[in-house]
Amino acid sequence: MGIDESLSQKLLEGTIGLGIEVLSNDYHEIPAINNSVNTYQKIHFQINEEEPDIWAIGVLYALSLISFSFASPRGLSEREFIPDEQWKLSYFVSGLEFKRGMICFFSDYVSGRLMKTDIDFERGGKVTLSTRNRGRGAETWLSLLKGEQHIKRVK
Repeated sequence: MGIDESLSQKLLEGTIGLGIEVLSNDYHEIPAINNSVNTYQKIHFQINEEEPDIWAIGVLYALSLISFSFASPRGLSEREFIPDEQWKLSYFVSGLEFKRGMICFFSDYVSGRLMKTDIDFERGGKVTLSTRNRGRGAETWLSLLKGEQHIKRVK
């Protein structure tokens, strides 16, 4: 197991199943050219753990990995798309920044995938997850972060 896989596994094991509370969920569809629609979603949530700040890197990593996993090519990015590409630690680190007192992750296109995902982690465990042109996918990502099954057996 390489550094990417072992660190990824450690971060996910320590983060998935985290207690969170959604504070707000704003979703907008904006008409675009050629009868298409641009979407924008912003979800504010709170980490409900005793020391929420220790979860910052794990939450940013888990949500960025989930975003990448659900992302697909769009338009010209298809030329750079590698179907079996895995989320790499270098992708995650290159999207990190510290701004306005928060640790943040930003991604636009990664490995030919439209991610358009911003995650801001404020001191005290308040997190803002914003997406562009990803529909309502971020709601599923939060379910996965909480450790909920999003696929249920059909009887």
